[in-house]
Amino acid sequence: MKPNMKRPPLKVSSIPSEHVQLREGERKAIVCPDCDRWHPIRRGMVWAHHLERTERGTDGARCPGSARRVEIDVDIAEWGRKIAEAHATVASRRSTRVNRKPRTTTPPPVTRLATAPKPPAPRLALTLERAQNATVAHRDACRACRQGGRCKTGRELEVWHAETAATARHVREQQERTERHIELRLARERAAAWRKTAPRTRRVDTLRMERLKGTAPVEGPDVPLEPLHLTR
Repeated sequence: MKPNMKRPPLKVSSIPSEHVQLREGERKAIVCPDCDRWHPIRRGMVWAHHLERTERGTDGARCPGSARRVEIDVDIAEWGRKIAEAHATVASRRSTRVNRKPRTTTPPPVTRLATAPKPPAPRLALTLERAQNATVAHRDACRACRQGGRCKTGRELEVWHAETAATARHVREQQERTERHIELRLARERAAAWRKTAPRTRRVDTLRMERLKGTAPVEGPDVPLEPLHLTR
């Protein structure tokens, strides 16, 4: 493929730092200024690409920035420092996305305070919130991530968020298992205590329901056996 000699070389110093990928060990890529999309850098030029595809699936018109020469006129170390500073600024920026607050949980009854579920560790919850906010902020600021791709920083933030969420989920499941074990043990203790006192309780109930032998006491006023005021 021959380079596009009709257009002047695209200097890396003339475009934003986040619009080019020059890390060692990864494929070099750049955002084409004409179509505003990521394309690989091969043979010192933007790889040939087209604007869109036609209805029959064939390639459409060729992008004017296709096969344009790329001139790397910046220091790689200086470029990496700028990218790191930009990522740090984005990670510390507060997200503009509205996050719904969780519903207020109903407090447990007094009889179940001992077995009430405990909230996750504050430190772990704070770490999970920071990972989520950093991931959302990066997606809002990074053009590559907004277009469906994933840059290296975006992948690292997603891995961090996924690992933190998995750890929080594991801790929560472990707490739930411990609470179920405690509740089952207390239920067994209550059942054992009831089995121990059940015969005595039934015996007392039987004695209370039995009528005393002999005649009823005759002292005291007579109790009427018919209604006194029918009209009422």
